[in-house]
Amino acid sequence: MKICHITTVHPRYDVRIFWKECLSASRAGNEVFLIVNDNEDDEVINGVKILSIKSPSKNRMLRILSRVAKRRIYEKARNLKADIYHFHDPELLGLGIRLKKCGFCVIYDAHEDVPRQILAKEWIPPFLRGVLSRVFELYENRCARKYDAIIVPVPYLKERFQKLNNSVWEICNFPSIEEINYSGENYSNSNPGCYVGDLTNTRGIRQIAEATNKVGLSLNLCGTFNSKGLEQEILGQFGNVKYLGFVGRADIAEILCNSSMGFVTLLNTPNDAMAYPIKMFEYMAAGIPVIASNFPIYKDIVEGHNCGICVDPLDIDAICDAINKIRNDKEYADELRKNGHKAIIEKFNWENQAKNLIECYNSCGNQSI
Repeated sequence: MKICHITTVHPRYDVRIFWKECLSASRAGNEVFLIVNDNEDDEVINGVKILSIKSPSKNRMLRILSRVAKRRIYEKARNLKADIYHFHDPELLGLGIRLKKCGFCVIYDAHEDVPRQILAKEWIPPFLRGVLSRVFELYENRCARKYDAIIVPVPYLKERFQKLNNSVWEICNFPSIEEINYSGENYSNSNPGCYVGDLTNTRGIRQIAEATNKVGLSLNLCGTFNSKGLEQEILGQFGNVKYLGFVGRADIAEILCNSSMGFVTLLNTPNDAMAYPIKMFEYMAAGIPVIASNFPIYKDIVEGHNCGICVDPLDIDAICDAINKIRNDKEYADELRKNGHKAIIEKFNWENQAKNLIECYNSCGNQSI
């Protein structure tokens, strides 16, 4: 089959889209294209043909509203005459409908619960969030009914979209066994702690920094701050914090393997409390204990597999207690990290999810014949 992935938001080497979904489809014998929106030249990597429309915008609203970019994407996509179009961005919902009207098979990959995500977007004025969330959900629901399949990364989104579409596939963004860099016998519970991901208020960065500072644990932060003010506050107030900036995948693997624990104490926002944080599974894969928020979906993983400690993300003392419990008991830390690594190898890995992806493509391909 000829499969065309489309994104205007994510970079061409996005871990989920390119390294997992596109490469898995290519390895299964499909002809795979990836349409992106950047200033780089077209290229072929591991059999995947990457095509750019070269119309990027750093402004969020311009990116969402740009008719020029959407027209270029539509024309490039339509001219490929692919068997399946698999798109990844909510601003491309309309593009998916246009491709459906041309008779093509279309899959919507809903990475996030966008209506709930809008409610926590700090760049959207608070008085607009509720209205925008409701309007977008109505639009997304209407479009979802018309697609050939919908892919979701978490169980509760599957439940939501199954009310709208008969072909909903849960394909989680778990780590790939091929890329796991395991700390093994080199692990030390006296190493710094780490947080990898978006550096925002809702990700609990203030609470993590305060707790680690309080108990004297060095903290490595990897990612991008969403505001200069938050960056200055964290780095100016907490001397234990080392900001490493945005780092590549190889560097992240090394940082994780040299950490004593990984934090994923996100705050209770409507989207985050119900989603799988990929970094939690990456911490487990690297073989370091996890300190996570006490949301039910997190507790099922962390406590269910005894690979970390769940806490109230707003309770500084609870976070401190969890840090000390891991730092002061090497035998306990070893038990947690080995359990987490084992759970990844046996269950929470991309190789298992890739089978579902190929089954989804085959199902859609058979319907279009």
